[in-house]
Amino acid sequence: MPYELLVEVTRNGTVESQHFGSAVVCNFNGDVVHSWGDIESLVFPRSALKPMLAIHLVESGASDQYTLSDAELSLACSSHQGEQIHQTLIESWLNRLGLTEDHLACGAALPESTERAYQLLADGQQGCRIHHNCSGKHVGFLTAALHLNLPMDNYHLLEHPLQQLSLDILSDLADIDLKQYPIGIDGCGLPAPTMPLLQLGRTVARFANPADLSDYRAQAIYRLHEAITNEPLYIAGHGTVVSELNDVTKGTVLAKTGAEGVLIAALPERGLGVALKIADGSARASSIALLAILDHLGALSDKEKHKLQAHISPTIINSRDLIVGNIRPAASWLSGLNSN
Repeated sequence: MPYELLVEVTRNGTVESQHFGSAVVCNFNGDVVHSWGDIESLVFPRSALKPMLAIHLVESGASDQYTLSDAELSLACSSHQGEQIHQTLIESWLNRLGLTEDHLACGAALPESTERAYQLLADGQQGCRIHHNCSGKHVGFLTAALHLNLPMDNYHLLEHPLQQLSLDILSDLADIDLKQYPIGIDGCGLPAPTMPLLQLGRTVARFANPADLSDYRAQAIYRLHEAITNEPLYIAGHGTVVSELNDVTKGTVLAKTGAEGVLIAALPERGLGVALKIADGSARASSIALLAILDHLGALSDKEKHKLQAHISPTIINSRDLIVGNIRPAASWLSGLNSN
């Protein structure tokens, strides 16, 4: 089945642009509950895998050894905006480990928070590795390397024991051997595995409910649930759909973005995992599609939807601050969702 029309952009009520994609909802037994479009093709989940990549940080004992807080564990799962809160926590975490930003394998970058980036530039500063949206994940890997007495040099390369361990954990959740699939290089330098979208949905569902995983792995996952729920701002930042969705739902939905139009959501109480991919890589479309699916699943209360309205149906505002259009679920897809 080809990609399905999921999201449309309107201007004065007329459709101006369209976004196609695929999505799947799985339960923790691996069954497909709902699907739209092609769910068998390979995708790069990219940063959507970060909560699963943080499992080794907890189950190895590194989190306990270094007394990682909820905020630090949430930051280890993050694609953060580089706000001051993120920068401060990364700096203090590195300092506690006796490390500096030079140990981070990710490159220097300006914060993704436009306000913070302008502030730095106005102060005559430049972006640095700490501002990179993956710096929390990288500090998490360094923390595990220190705890396990593994080399910190080249920790980001595929052959490093930590990366092999991460692939093993991901393979356990996906119930496939990810080493048999193509592996690219992510924007931050770490390996970027691929998997069918269907397997990503199953992976997220088992992260939502790890009942059939080993006890120590399940306990690590529950610890990450707790951290993300308690400190949602550290997994993304102010104004982001991920932080606001995780905050508003108080742990009944745990969402995480991936690059190029990938977005996932774990529903722990229901043991469901949602995974979607927008074909053209659009982030503006992925959040709207996810929220439509969550509404279809009955995962959002009226009060929660009211708080998330800016993400559910964002308006298009021109340079004169006039509302000239909106972005919404495609009419044909939305009617199909409501009729199921």
